[in-house]
Amino acid sequence: MKKKVNKIWACCLILLGFISNVSFGQEYKDVAWNEPRSKDSAYYAMREKESIPPFGLKKVQGLVEQQSKKLPDGALVDYNAGISRADFDKLSFEEKFTYIMIYPEIYSQACAERMFVFDPQNKIFGQLLFVYNGVFWSERQLLFMKKNKKRIIDLIINQAIQNHTLGLNYKTALIEIDAWESIPFLLSFYQKNPKDKDILTTLLQLLKTSNFGAFEQSKIYNKLYGENTHSDSWINFSSVNEEYIIESAQALYKKRQNQ
Repeated sequence: MKKKVNKIWACCLILLGFISNVSFGQEYKDVAWNEPRSKDSAYYAMREKESIPPFGLKKVQGLVEQQSKKLPDGALVDYNAGISRADFDKLSFEEKFTYIMIYPEIYSQACAERMFVFDPQNKIFGQLLFVYNGVFWSERQLLFMKKNKKRIIDLIINQAIQNHTLGLNYKTALIEIDAWESIPFLLSFYQKNPKDKDILTTLLQLLKTSNFGAFEQSKIYNKLYGENTHSDSWINFSSVNEEYIIESAQALYKKRQNQ
């Protein structure tokens, strides 16, 4: 399913972020370009792992394969690689979910280099890695998820519980649809999967999306999303930071629930 895609714009943003970052000299010793160190590779592989829904999977894969044969090997601009509207409309709701989760329709420009942070398993990142795949959901796919928010959340939760994993695409989908309703699930799932610190990143992104005032005034917010931050900004993992994120997410859920 994967095609060679370009990510130049993403890498340029990272480079610009580092160039403008006053602490670049201090952070540079903690990063590498191209491939991560061997001991860090497994964690990056976990961060990048996606969940594959089972609903009509062979049918959807067939449509994707047919569409892929029509696409150019490379392009100088972003382009929509989606199946036809007729084919999309024929899919059941669950099949549309599978299609969206395994086949983002927008392909972007690529670059050969990216940054890897040393010891990522001991850090909490401000953003997920979805953009690095060089693809993203189209307007049609995002609109479908947002219009069917509750059903999408339920499918993600049910699949995550069944498979004991919450893939990068599922986490990103929850952020894109502002799934604050999923916070209790995320907290519970994190307790059972504490090695997956991108669950904390997902909570952080939900806090950021909600413009949660107390969070926006915090030191963590400033370090991850304030001035001179970049796509790979991170904070060290600690019980104090973990507790703050969890308590803030709980407070956000309570606030949104009462609105």
